[in-house]
Amino acid sequence: MENKISSGTFESTLDEKGRVVIPAALRDHFMGKLVITHGEELSVRVFTKDGYEKHLNDLKKDAPKLDYDQKLAYKYLYQENPQKAEIDSKTGRIPIPAYFRTYAKLSKDCLVLSIDGHLEIWDTGLFLEFLNNMRLIAKEATRKRDSIDFYSTGEQS
Repeated sequence: MENKISSGTFESTLDEKGRVVIPAALRDHFMGKLVITHGEELSVRVFTKDGYEKHLNDLKKDAPKLDYDQKLAYKYLYQENPQKAEIDSKTGRIPIPAYFRTYAKLSKDCLVLSIDGHLEIWDTGLFLEFLNNMRLIAKEATRKRDSIDFYSTGEQS
């Protein structure tokens, strides 16, 4: 039987000790040693140890395509500040270090997203703002796609 990771967006909470409940549907895959780091947006990413190593290897493969500032950004986001963590097997909570809570502007109401084999923890309000921006980008992409003449043979008259 394949151990497929559930995907989706799940409501959660940040408690007074800085811990976030990881939804039961996601816990099996993310039990054990984890790595917490910055998200590309204002979020916190949680990787399995293997997932984090794969992520770093993917970044290293892409490094020749990046300019100096892009390499530096990846270095500071993913290599300089990762923290180790584990989900508490009894409570299902993972401690988020204060530094990452501040970076992601996490408040009591947060969301846990399972995406591309990792978790992202977002402040609910920030995620809704981000999603609205993505909606506008998708709307523009749809307009561009709809303006393409799919019936044209490409020949000019």
